Amino acid sequence: MALTPPTVTVLDLTARLGLHSLAQLGVANTSGPGPWLQIPLADGTVAPLVDWLRPANAKELRLPSPHSAAVILLMGPGSVNLVRSTLEWLAPHNPAVVWAFLMPNAVMEESIFKAAPPAQMARTHVYQLPDSNPQTLWFILMEQLSKLSVMDDLALQQTRNPNETNDMSSNLKQCMDSAMTIDGATAVALVDYRSGMCLAQAGGGMNLDLAAAGNTEVVRAKIKTMEALGLRRGIEDILITLGDQYHLIRLVPNNLGLFLYLVLDKAKGNLALARYKLTDIERSLKV
Repeated sequence: MALTPPTVTVLDLTARLGLHSLAQLGVANTSGPGPWLQIPLADGTVAPLVDWLRPANAKELRLPSPHSAAVILLMGPGSVNLVRSTLEWLAPHNPAVVWAFLMPNAVMEESIFKAAPPAQMARTHVYQLPDSNPQTLWFILMEQLSKLSVMDDLALQQTRNPNETNDMSSNLKQCMDSAMTIDGATAVALVDYRSGMCLAQAGGGMNLDLAAAGNTEVVRAKIKTMEALGLRRGIEDILITLGDQYHLIRLVPNNLGLFLYLVLDKAKGNLALARYKLTDIERSLKV
């Protein structure tokens, strides 16, 4: 049974913050009025499609896809009247979920949500952005959108041979468990850097979904630099050294588009041994 990719509608009520994310989605000309419809998030079969709108006033509010899986509101200071109109306009549409992202200084806009009817807020999730950095917004958007991808990937798996699906899930769990036996390992994830989606994870101490999206940008930037320099030999791994941790990003050679992300305690871990064991885990991955 074929599945239709879900559509997510983004109502961008910021002056410029949202334009970075729009560009990251592959839109070449972000200075126009839009709208930008059915933008693919990734190459996956059921990865969400994005309808991106930048309404200048209440008259321009609309849902191009009436059955959007989610509505995302991006709000900055100075949009208080449009935010109020948007919530009033959304109420009868009754979207399944509304994710509202507020810039740190959008104080008046936040007060509108506090005064909104409880029935509407039951399906509305309000997030205060930690800063006004466009990169931060992009990472958080990817985390939210990946949740839709995961739900629909699971639905797609149900159309496959059940034994095949169970075998793959079991294999990913075994690989994550094996990585956590590496001395000093505190967290591990398998990430698809085409979408920024975390396919499997273990351990903790950090938001691994957010780390997956952030390190996706690191991998993409490094690959782009390698291509610009004319270096054709593939990247084996990327090491980020912190005061008390190693963050090891290791591309999976037999599964194009994937990387393993391992966090090691610097005092307990052995970097050479970790690389050796990750190589064994790469060979056993079935994705």
